[in-house]
Order: sequence, then C-alpha cells, then structure tokens
Amino acid sequence: MFNWKVIEDIVGPITEKQKKQLVDYKNLIQEENKKYNLTTIVLDEEIFWKHFYDSIIFSQDFKLSNQFILDIGTGAGFPGIVIKVLFPETIVTLVESNNKKIAFLNLVIKKLELNNITTSSQRAEQFSIDNKEKYDIVISRALAQLNILLELGVQALKINGHFICLKSKNAGTELSELNGKECAIGLKLVKQQNLEIDQLGERVNLFFEKVRSTSIDYPRPYPQIKKKPLGK
Repeated sequence: MFNWKVIEDIVGPITEKQKKQLVDYKNLIQEENKKYNLTTIVLDEEIFWKHFYDSIIFSQDFKLSNQFILDIGTGAGFPGIVIKVLFPETIVTLVESNNKKIAFLNLVIKKLELNNITTSSQRAEQFSIDNKEKYDIVISRALAQLNILLELGVQALKINGHFICLKSKNAGTELSELNGKECAIGLKLVKQQNLEIDQLGERVNLFFEKVRSTSIDYPRPYPQIKKKPLGK
C-alpha cells in the first residue's frame, strides 16, 4: 500500500513494527476524522505523501538522534508523531491548543504504544515561556507565517538548538516579510532546503539556529504578535 522505499531512502531501514505503526496511524486518522475534522487529507496515498513523507523529508539535511523535540501547532500529529515513529530515540512534545485534537493525539500515542512523547494544550507562546531553553529542536508545519511562528516558539529553544520550519512555495515571501528580524529574537537562518516533489509540489524547509538567548520581551502576547509581526 505504501511505498516504504521512499521513506527508507530518507531515514534508513525501517522495521515491520514501524510500518505497522504508520498504517495504524493512518487508519486512526481516517476513523476519527469521521467524528471531527482533523484533516481534509484522508485518502491512503495522500496521507502517505502529504502527511507522513512531508513530515520527514527535512531529515535528509538534518541528523536526528535522541534530541528533545517540540512540535508546536501539531494538529493531528504532523510532523511530531511521524518523527517519533521513524526516529524512536527522540523525545517529543506535541503542543496543540485544540482539545479535540489533543484527545486524538493521546489516542494515537496509546494505540501505537509510543514512549517518551507527551502532549500539551497550552498556547504555543505560553508553553515556550514556561519551558525556556529546554528543547534541542523546535519544529512546526503549516502553523503560521514565519514572522509569527518564530516568536511563538523561540523561548523554548536551547542556545545552539534549531528551529525548523516546514514550508511550501510561499517561503520566499515569508522570509522577505520577516525582513531579517529573526536576529532580534536570537535566531540566524543557517540552511534552506528546496525540493520539488511530484506528489507534493514545491517544498521549502528552513533551518534557524539559536545563537543567543532570547530577550524576556519575547514572545509578546499573541494579539500583539498578530497585530505587528516581526519585520513589520
């Protein structure tokens, strides 16, 4: 059903257990999506490419091991749960403010028997403040534009840690609107991964490194961030 080789080309050999976990995850998405809206992507092939594959292609250019990873605005678990399944040595926290999605995430964690993965329904900016410089990696996919996203999660990131933003063709515009102001919160853009994939289209994954501590002035309350994002 799934083209496991394209996954293995990125992460290396995967076990039958991992394959089963991803199939079970796919089934849970399809079953629970009938009760409440988790995603508009529900066909087998689309889930594989647009959720599972898209969640881990960044790791072609970034080594994952036993890092502490924070996935903010994870939704139905992308990329955090996929990372946890394929890189089981990671320690993952999923932040999602929608309580129905939190219930779904907890169900997936239980059914897939995943360890060292937790959920939080706190808003991302508050969670970041409460967990200052705890995480090696902060990652997010399709949560918000860069000039909002980076401010929301930056406090949780360790110095020398990486903020990974999984983006699409609009990444160039978002970088322009950020206007280099990532430096104001202690970040530096160190890598850009540009990909063109038939099943996904254009993907642009951005890697920021935290080069110094972030001022306690950030993140600002969300209404302020929304009204005047970084760079504007």
